[in-house]
Amino acid sequence: MQKKIKKLIACLCCLAMMVPLCAIPASSDNEDTASETETSSDDSEAISEDDYAMETDEPLLTDEQAMAEMKLAVENDKLALYYNDKDITFALVDKNTGEIWWSNPINADASAGKAAQKQELKSGMTLIFGEPALRRTTQNHSKAKSTAKMKATKTGLEVTYDFNSADITIPVTYTLHDDYLDLYVDTSKITEKTQSKIVTSLAFLSTFGAADMNEEGYFVIPDGSGAVINFNNNKAGYKVYKGKVYGRDITAVETTKPAVTQQVYLPMFGIVKGNSGMMVVADKGDTCATINAYVAGQKKTSYNACYFDFEIRTDDEYLMGGEANPLKVFEKRGILVPEIEIRYYPVSKADKSEVDYTDIAGAYRNYLTDSQGVTKSEAVDKSALYLDLYGATMKQETVLGFPVTMQHETTSFSEAKTILEQLKALGVDNMVVNYNQWTTSDIKEKISDKAKPASILGGKSDFNELMDYAAANGITVYPAVDNLTFKSGSGYFTMTDTAIRVSNAYSRQIEYDLAHGVENKFYDAMSLLSPRKYAKMFANLGKSYSKYGLDTISLGSATTVIYGDYGKKSVSREMFKYNLQDYMEELQGSVGSILADGANAYVLKYVDHVSDVPLSSSKCDVFDMDIPFYQLVMSGLKPVSTTAVNGDAQVADLVLRAIACGSNLRFDLVAETADELKDTRYDVLYYANYEYWLEDAAGCYKFAEEVLSDLAGVQITDYNVLSDTEIETVYANGTTTLVNLKDRTVTKNGKTISIYDYVGEEVIG
Repeated sequence: MQKKIKKLIACLCCLAMMVPLCAIPASSDNEDTASETETSSDDSEAISEDDYAMETDEPLLTDEQAMAEMKLAVENDKLALYYNDKDITFALVDKNTGEIWWSNPINADASAGKAAQKQELKSGMTLIFGEPALRRTTQNHSKAKSTAKMKATKTGLEVTYDFNSADITIPVTYTLHDDYLDLYVDTSKITEKTQSKIVTSLAFLSTFGAADMNEEGYFVIPDGSGAVINFNNNKAGYKVYKGKVYGRDITAVETTKPAVTQQVYLPMFGIVKGNSGMMVVADKGDTCATINAYVAGQKKTSYNACYFDFEIRTDDEYLMGGEANPLKVFEKRGILVPEIEIRYYPVSKADKSEVDYTDIAGAYRNYLTDSQGVTKSEAVDKSALYLDLYGATMKQETVLGFPVTMQHETTSFSEAKTILEQLKALGVDNMVVNYNQWTTSDIKEKISDKAKPASILGGKSDFNELMDYAAANGITVYPAVDNLTFKSGSGYFTMTDTAIRVSNAYSRQIEYDLAHGVENKFYDAMSLLSPRKYAKMFANLGKSYSKYGLDTISLGSATTVIYGDYGKKSVSREMFKYNLQDYMEELQGSVGSILADGANAYVLKYVDHVSDVPLSSSKCDVFDMDIPFYQLVMSGLKPVSTTAVNGDAQVADLVLRAIACGSNLRFDLVAETADELKDTRYDVLYYANYEYWLEDAAGCYKFAEEVLSDLAGVQITDYNVLSDTEIETVYANGTTTLVNLKDRTVTKNGKTISIYDYVGEEVIG
């Protein structure tokens, strides 16, 4: 009894806590939700375990009893697919372990909650449709609001959902492959009988593999580096997790600064249950996907679940004169997402031992190499120190008493060479350098598609001297461009080349005030380059870099930001993704090696390095633990580096955690002092003056190199958080490392080394 009281008190205390930064409104309790704007529901109301326990005294159905009602649809050596065409449910059986992955909980009726929650648990699809004339959206669960038909085929199942009240019909096919089940929707076959009600969002199998209150396990969420959500973690008082894959569509401009969260780089999630797991990946339609996860009690049910939903028509809001509330408008030109495909990969071991998130990472790595053409980078076999250098920026100066905005040198080519020379002298023998804003066009905030070194930084001669020195000393320099936003000039114009919002307005990107989150008027709004202009920009880059003799390039935001253009010649995020892949393949052929300053999954095939990868998640309250999932996926495949070590408040902690997951270290360096960076876009680099960091950067590198020099390119096969202070990492070659965060040491092959032997104590803290 005391235990229950303590849980109730803990849940009530949650209400007094601050809403987490990544909190997103949960779905409404109402079976049929209609609203002009998204509103918070009371799904996350704090409740005790008794409130969402199973409600019946009758014996619950066993797997065997439920399977007795199923018919075999198709099977192979590894998997079997069974179905019940009356309930429109199915079961995927992993023959290795015997684990049954149910499309819907078999005891949904016995769950706590209102009828709406139970209908959702028993639904195979959730439809959100928009009514443009009424400027609102409505949610329908298939069990309550559709007439569904299921039939077996030679390869799997076909299901047709007819949402009668919305006059919308959606066909779905399930195909059993050798090692996964495939869900597929051809959106051209979706029938909208009237334009007064249009499909805006679809969620599939929202309770596939759902775990009840008696099951142990967790969800693997690729938020930032990665996170774990334990089943039944007593966090019913917090908001459900919703993570937009690849980040939000920035074409729609927020009037106030959005919540600061980490990127979801990978379109997948994992479910772990003892000796069985499931790796779920959005293979097509991933740019419009969102990962949803909740635990028992968060939606007033007895289940824990994780699933994808897909926004296949985007919307926007605008204010009309005199109106207090924004009006919602929908994408006008039909469904621009041609296909949706989700793959469900059962994960188990031959010896039937327990599965963990490293196995989920391995399954996703295999998907990347087997299905997406991602190959091992040659650079992965060598550890390196990653550097970001910053050339110049615009700054307002006073000339003859008048304010004039001029180019302001931050790190010249000769200063960049000096930095590399000094690091080399300090024992850093391998460096990968991302050189930002090195062309005049880039410095002036225009589109930079020409390899033309800026004269303010030393011009062509100093640039060539820098590149020659780097080549002679085994240092790889990646001249960077970041053409996300721009001002008119260099052949690109804001009147014709700016992305158009759904509301038919130009997409002008604004800077936000750090204190209040509203627009910072000190900086001019910048135009967002239309995806239609990327073909021209990439073609020019390829020709110019190749002509100049450059064989490396960094693409800035192009590898992490995906957005649409909703003007007359609409380009959806999904269409833009495929275009970007074509452009990068051409650039790879004409230039050569590409460094990604962060990398979404769809660019991994084309890049040799992935820099600026975080070692933490968004820290949502529903999360139980951060894990280096992205790094585990990339181990032995692509070299990755951390976010800026010298930009972190806990240098030693970041360095040690990086070593634990086999990540390289990265530093931001500039030649300018902090006071000279004030009132420029580089004011965020106040910490980066190289004179203060060279010795410590070299020390951090040598400390990491001592551990990782012979482990670069070796896959991590196990990663164990032994306690709050100890992390054990096991590599495929049998090597084990033990990181002690408290003592700030690393033990490898019986030898223990301390960061204090390499880095000044004033930096470590």
